[in-house]
Amino acid sequence: MQRCFCSASSSSSPPIDNRRKDNSSIEKSEHIIILGCGIAGLSTARYLLQYSNNSKVTLIDRASDILPTNKLSQPYTSYEEQICDQLMHNCIPSRRNGNVLCPSLTVPWTARPLLKEIVLPRLKSMLGFVDRGDSTQPPPAIAFDWYNLIMDKNMWSFGFHFICQKFLLGRAEHESNKSILEYNMQCLDDPSDEIIKSIEYGRFATGTRLLDGTIKEGDSSGDIGLFCRGLLHNLLEQYDDRLTVIQNEEVSKLLLHEGELIGVDTTTMVNRNDDERMTRTADKIVVALGSNSTSLCKDVGVPCPIFPVKGHLVTISSSVDSKYNITLDGGVGYAAPMHHISSEGRRLYRLSGFVDFIKGAETDHNRVEQLIQAAKKYLPDAELIDSSACHRPISADDRPLIGQTLQYPNLYLCTGFGSRGWSIGLASGKLLATQMLGLTCGEVSPEAYLPTRFNLGSYR
Repeated sequence: MQRCFCSASSSSSPPIDNRRKDNSSIEKSEHIIILGCGIAGLSTARYLLQYSNNSKVTLIDRASDILPTNKLSQPYTSYEEQICDQLMHNCIPSRRNGNVLCPSLTVPWTARPLLKEIVLPRLKSMLGFVDRGDSTQPPPAIAFDWYNLIMDKNMWSFGFHFICQKFLLGRAEHESNKSILEYNMQCLDDPSDEIIKSIEYGRFATGTRLLDGTIKEGDSSGDIGLFCRGLLHNLLEQYDDRLTVIQNEEVSKLLLHEGELIGVDTTTMVNRNDDERMTRTADKIVVALGSNSTSLCKDVGVPCPIFPVKGHLVTISSSVDSKYNITLDGGVGYAAPMHHISSEGRRLYRLSGFVDFIKGAETDHNRVEQLIQAAKKYLPDAELIDSSACHRPISADDRPLIGQTLQYPNLYLCTGFGSRGWSIGLASGKLLATQMLGLTCGEVSPEAYLPTRFNLGSYR
């Protein structure tokens, strides 16, 4: 019996047992399509290929340039060089990240005191009891565009599942978040995994400074864009006979035939005025499209209550050279030290924060300034380098959806990572791959993450 170990220290974590649950020793040859080349899709592909000898995997993404082009044997010498080479990855949201690798991020946004943080401040603002220009008031960590949200049918579904999970079912999130966050670090630090170990992704921080000044050991930082780029490169080299990557192809719908899922319909832009449509069939399909997972699943009656929540990323420089991630006041976000040093000898940091239920991809410069001001308490000479906004796929209970769907036994989800994509990506892919192949993963129980927890009434 072959076993695969994943360990972050000298003590080994529970292994993957390669015996199948049905005691079958015969592995069928399967074609698996994974929708999405972000951290979720790549991680799932990595472990499907590792634990299966016959399965063939096809990764599909709408981005036009997802394949790595730069010489991976030579690390970037500066942040400017990295940005110039990685502009092509800006359209893949999960490859833009706050850089924090934090097992300490166990408290979900759903656990925040919503009445105190959202409802009461909104009422005070409407009644004129709050001075909008009062700089002594900390910025709200969560914001809502109420008018547009009320008009959004997806928000109604999201809100329904949020209420059911939090108030009616009373399901706890903290422990399940903790287990998968810790397991992710074990996967990243597995000394036996040559594919992961050989990736240069700017690992730097050695812990996180909490609000009370204590240090949470075990946390770190790193660049998810570099990691995804290196992982895809290594997978193509190792499994070139079983891995196919299709870029510039957008999935329009999941394809059903006589009530069974058989494949996907896709669209490829040939030129500005023309596109090419095609059908791709597979034995199993994995939806790993982040915020775009909801519409695909909804069309075939599969509940996937994920909402795109806007967050901001800011790169700054400072003469303060910290080796720890910094928790910003008010719970608005984090400052993660990067491995880059500017030409002036200043440390670069990536700020990330806010949970804004607001549509639109444009950068909110007020939010950018609020992050910088929050960081200046610890990095007083912070200077702006760049900023951007992206939408994070947050689930209704702030836990990822990982596993088989109830409606279609060959449809699997690996999505809804929220702001923890970098901190749970590898572990999520590993957990899903073992489920799909009929293996057991003793480190993390899949029960807390199964998509079937949202099968409450009709979703259409």
